[in-house]
Amino acid sequence: MDWQIFAILSGGTAALAGASILRRSRQTAAAGSSELESTGDLSHLPQALQRTALWTLCDGGFESRTVHGIVSRAGADVSVTAFDLETLRERRGEWAYLPVEPPFRIGGMVSVVVCEVDRVFPHVLLKRAGRGDKLEDDDLTERAISITKMARDGLGLARSYAAELPATLAATPLAVALPEHWRGYGTSDPVLSTPAFQAALAQSGRRDFVIELLDSLVVAYPAAREVAGADPFADLISDTLVIVDAIRATAVSPRGVETVHRTSGE
Repeated sequence: MDWQIFAILSGGTAALAGASILRRSRQTAAAGSSELESTGDLSHLPQALQRTALWTLCDGGFESRTVHGIVSRAGADVSVTAFDLETLRERRGEWAYLPVEPPFRIGGMVSVVVCEVDRVFPHVLLKRAGRGDKLEDDDLTERAISITKMARDGLGLARSYAAELPATLAATPLAVALPEHWRGYGTSDPVLSTPAFQAALAQSGRRDFVIELLDSLVVAYPAAREVAGADPFADLISDTLVIVDAIRATAVSPRGVETVHRTSGE
């Protein structure tokens, strides 16, 4: 029996070591592809992140593959942080959907990009049509490999719940014209109607894309699936920076929103 105990302990140690090596490898690959630096946590981000719909959908979570850096864009420096977030709901064996019209869910692991910009927004959430809108349950494989999900099924507990809708968002869509496949919620901001921002949304081909504007943050994430692979992870960052460029191409003045003409020397 002693050898069996030793074998179990050795197997567990090897599994933990293998998982650690895999995490480090993914971290290094993400940093290399994105040209950002690896970082250990999200403590540098403003607390406004915790007031997003993303956070209520996740109910908190555990970050990994975290990178951060300052990116020069058209004469300005933009603070960029990207990470994978395993939701606390996933750890509990459940998933959540945002109770807007129509609702959408997020996956148990979500890839997120957070950019800090030099202006302040009311809370706006923009959603592009995609898989998350279908509210599909976790498949049999996803449930079979999760002890907590199997336990919930055995106890007859619900698999999904409506997340708390932030007070800054309304369930009904905004009465703002947006490109095809896009809808919005929250408080309308003049930037939504600018040609540059509308063009950026129209050109985005990423299905299920969610963009939240809140305080000085631009938070972007594909709703239902994390982004696999280092290069696609870097592409998600690039797609988010296109949205940031469109925002920075406008400025708020007493006359409303105006286009900012930048030269290459700015």
